[in-house]
Amino acid sequence: MAWVRPGWTAVALLLVYFAVPVTWDSSPTRIGISLALTVAGLVLLAGMMVLELRAVRDGMTRRSDRAVVLMLMLVVVTSAMTFYLMELSDPDQMSGLRTRTDALYFTLSTMATVGYGDVHATGQAARALVCALIVFTAVVVVSLVRTHTRLGRARD
Repeated sequence: MAWVRPGWTAVALLLVYFAVPVTWDSSPTRIGISLALTVAGLVLLAGMMVLELRAVRDGMTRRSDRAVVLMLMLVVVTSAMTFYLMELSDPDQMSGLRTRTDALYFTLSTMATVGYGDVHATGQAARALVCALIVFTAVVVVSLVRTHTRLGRARD
């Protein structure tokens, strides 16, 4: 039950990520549906964020794990959208990245440090963005380990 809000937040972020129109060359109906789904996802996301902020304001304990998960989900979707928009504006920056799913896959494989190599940065701007994402991920992982180690010692 404690992870319901982060679950709905993930649904909202993915809905916005896949629905937001990034080009306007589709039919008006398709763009309208995309915009409606984007707004629905943003409303759901805003609702989940308000509930989370209320819980923090009310002093609910043990919220840090969920707050970090929400932050990571936001970073994943934002990074994936950035890579996708980079591909649309300059196709020579990324090799093998053609769709939003490719961008999400690339972001997750980079953050998980598995990097299969089928999608990779070839341009300088893309490589700089990938470097920033790798550093961010490393800092977050180290911070999480340090926080949980401290919490474990405090319980003993």
